[in-house]
Amino acid sequence: MYDRNELQSLGSFATILRMLKNNPDFSRYCTQHRIAKGHVLHLTGDDRKTSYLVESGYLQYTYKGDFANGYFYFVRPGKFVALPLFKDQVHATADVVARTEVIWWKIDFEFLRQVLLLEDPKNYVILNYTLEIAYHFFMMSQKYLSSAQNKIYFCLIRISETSLQFKENQVELPMFITYDQLATISNVSKGYTANIVTELRKEGILDSSKKPWIITDVARLKSKLGTIDKYQL
Repeated sequence: MYDRNELQSLGSFATILRMLKNNPDFSRYCTQHRIAKGHVLHLTGDDRKTSYLVESGYLQYTYKGDFANGYFYFVRPGKFVALPLFKDQVHATADVVARTEVIWWKIDFEFLRQVLLLEDPKNYVILNYTLEIAYHFFMMSQKYLSSAQNKIYFCLIRISETSLQFKENQVELPMFITYDQLATISNVSKGYTANIVTELRKEGILDSSKKPWIITDVARLKSKLGTIDKYQL
């Protein structure tokens, strides 16, 4: 069994970048890019040449297809956008949208594979990524099975996990969160979303009077969904 903090440290952004930079061909196969807000990266099963490692900013990873309506998660700083676990594995079809300005590293996949084989023989990076994806799928299934009201609570909690802590038990949500955006990612009507947000504001749980929104009582919001903290990575 692993210690959670130790395992996350062994697969952290700083650790991955250090591994890559140890290779003399780093500058040939790894390039840093600044991506504008709203940029869309289309992932298909045909692209197995490139991996993207996010340095700053937030992306929304949304699965495409009839089966995937409403299935998404946010890629936060320090994480891979997609990382095939096998050499011949294909990406799921997805749209990855920059919700803020993003800085990412574009990495040749074969170079990354060779570096990880040499620098990470115990597969800590792959293990971290696998756990994250498993967590995302579990939470997406929880959302799918939730009521409309709980879908909104759920999405606010998911977003809060990638947000800055404002004060004790408070987080500042990203600037891109609006009524429209929350309704879209919750797969709930805008009118119903506005009603729930108003209720949360009256209860002193959410301040949506101006941007950025602030969850003013994270514990109370999480209590509305009961056991979500048990599964947080």
